[in-house]
Amino acid sequence: MDFAVLGPITLVSGGRAIPVPGRLRRTLLGVLLADANHFVRADVLADALWDGDPDRRAARKLHWHVHKLRSALPERERLGSGHGGYRLVVRPGELDAVRFEALAGRAAGEPRPAERTALIREALALWHGTPYGGLDVPVLADEVLRLTERRLVLLEQLHQAELDLGRHAAVVAELTGLVRRYPLRERLHYLLMVALSLDGRRAEALDAYRGARRVLVRQLGLEPGRALRDLERRILADGPAAWPAAGPSGGDQMTRR
Repeated sequence: MDFAVLGPITLVSGGRAIPVPGRLRRTLLGVLLADANHFVRADVLADALWDGDPDRRAARKLHWHVHKLRSALPERERLGSGHGGYRLVVRPGELDAVRFEALAGRAAGEPRPAERTALIREALALWHGTPYGGLDVPVLADEVLRLTERRLVLLEQLHQAELDLGRHAAVVAELTGLVRRYPLRERLHYLLMVALSLDGRRAEALDAYRGARRVLVRQLGLEPGRALRDLERRILADGPAAWPAAGPSGGDQMTRR
């Protein structure tokens, strides 16, 4: 079986999609997949299914939904009970989020930019929308945020690798779109400025800095970080002839999304 949570929650067996109808059943499957191979307490599941306000029949209704979900699984024994809760067994390679993390880890340790780019693109291709189908469930919120942030960091690493390969002209359009979509991520502004400067578009690179500064000041009341300011100075002094790969730190991204 294959399980997908990097977009709509889906279950596939033998190349065939297995329907998981209804928000409650998708929520149940999502919470079990978020903590796959571990028992999830029944009260945690009930809170997730009924928005933290389960009634006195919650245990019985939860059992019924578990039964219906188990019946949909080609291998029903995968969903079991014990320790006051329920557990869904997921084998290695079956969950797209785990495959995504594995590819991201391999990419982080790959020194060759072409191979690193290929690994990152393979990881990003697993995404098909908002994690866990956009389910508004508090118990999933931290995992959704973590996965979303991991994807954004990987996008930044992809464009850095493309710049390492000398593809500065090819990435300008995509970086411009990403900056519009995530205007508070200084790393994206940094990479766009580098790409424009290396492509001989010095004035546009300086305009990109001014745009970054405007949005950071207006929305956060903050000046750009040191990496962006230093890059602007280098471009003013005739371009980043040997631009550093680091740029803004990961910590900046968490506070300036």
